[in-house]
Amino acid sequence: MLQACQSQQRPSRGSDGRCIGDLVGWSGHLRRRSGRTPPNRRFRELASTPSRAHGDSIDVDFIRAGHSAGPGLCDVVEQSVSHGGNVYHAARLLSRDPSDLCDFSASINPLGVPLAARRLLQTAIGKVQHYPDPQGLALVQAIAERHGVSPENVVLGNGTVELIYALPAAFNIRHGLIVGPVFSEYERVLTLANARVTHVLARSKDDYRQPVREVLEKVERPSSGWSKRRLPIEAVFLCNPNSPTGRSVSRNGVYRLLEAVKRRNGYLIVDETFVEFCEEKSVIRRAACDDSLLVLRSFTKFYGIPGLRIGYIVGTEKSLWRLRNRLPPWSVNTLAQEAALACLRDYRYKERTLLFIQKERPVFRRALEGIPGVRVYPSSANFFLVELPEPLTSHQVQIVLMKRGYLVRDCSNYPGLHERMLRFAVRTSRENARLVKQLQHVVQAQP
Repeated sequence: MLQACQSQQRPSRGSDGRCIGDLVGWSGHLRRRSGRTPPNRRFRELASTPSRAHGDSIDVDFIRAGHSAGPGLCDVVEQSVSHGGNVYHAARLLSRDPSDLCDFSASINPLGVPLAARRLLQTAIGKVQHYPDPQGLALVQAIAERHGVSPENVVLGNGTVELIYALPAAFNIRHGLIVGPVFSEYERVLTLANARVTHVLARSKDDYRQPVREVLEKVERPSSGWSKRRLPIEAVFLCNPNSPTGRSVSRNGVYRLLEAVKRRNGYLIVDETFVEFCEEKSVIRRAACDDSLLVLRSFTKFYGIPGLRIGYIVGTEKSLWRLRNRLPPWSVNTLAQEAALACLRDYRYKERTLLFIQKERPVFRRALEGIPGVRVYPSSANFFLVELPEPLTSHQVQIVLMKRGYLVRDCSNYPGLHERMLRFAVRTSRENARLVKQLQHVVQAQP
């Protein structure tokens, strides 16, 4: 549902005085007022314009229009695809089939769903006539064996997001520190729990290196009193490798943070959603024997199954007991459990993925760096954070590329990033080359 359609606002006006983005209605439908063309119709007209071989005047006009379009077309796109991976909404905006779009916005393994999981899903459909195993014991056992921990150290969730949402209540977190720029759900969860939020942000001048020293200073700073503003930091949220920057912290760096948090009787929550692309950074085994450390993992990115929604958390039995009581029963469905189990057993898929990423990541980076004015930041994961040259903005380029069938992640809404930042997932060599060509055309066509 388009939130823009749910409000009736005074029409915004462009430089020529004409009304732009005059949206009313509900349930995702845009209706005209005062005889003006709805923004999504204008978008479809632009989207249907064929792209020529080189940076063309259509794109220049489109960039100029996007720069001054106010809350009309740009807002429709932003509310629809600003969170990576919303391929279905983008397809509706473009009046195209989702399979026609190349999604660089969600950092999903380009090799697709493992063959073992595909085959198992075809045969496991009959099992949905029964309730799923509420603890997912077979999968929990396989996860425990994979990481060398006990099954009591593992709890499943309907994606890592479900587990993240349960954390503040389970551990009574009243003040959380978020190492950013990063995934927005950490802040949202803390805000919903009425907890104080502190950000420590990586900086461009440091190539968005994870700010371990700055976090240590914040955590170790003495606090006095019991007002909400003076509460000591009770939890640190660290995404490692970070999304959207791709930067990672070494094990020793994570252990330094952990010791500082332990001195404050707090928790270090490490999101390792992308760590399988650089396994040497993982601290998951330590989580099984340290009450102050919790590690989140997901099957979404590495195994390419975001539609099945399955993740897990590793911690001590004492810590996870508090979390289990906050989760609903049967939250992970049978097909998700079966597919995840098949993924873990498909060792060849993991080997192929790592070899593929190791080969394609440097090639993709060099190609992006070959575009004049484009800055590519270092990454340990399967994506790159890219800075565009002025005067382009990430939202303008996102719209142009989307018109041409390429979805990319506009990162301007991340705290600590600015309006010229995009994130590109590493996909196949052919897809990467096509995106680079399209981006080069847009950059060369800038006014």
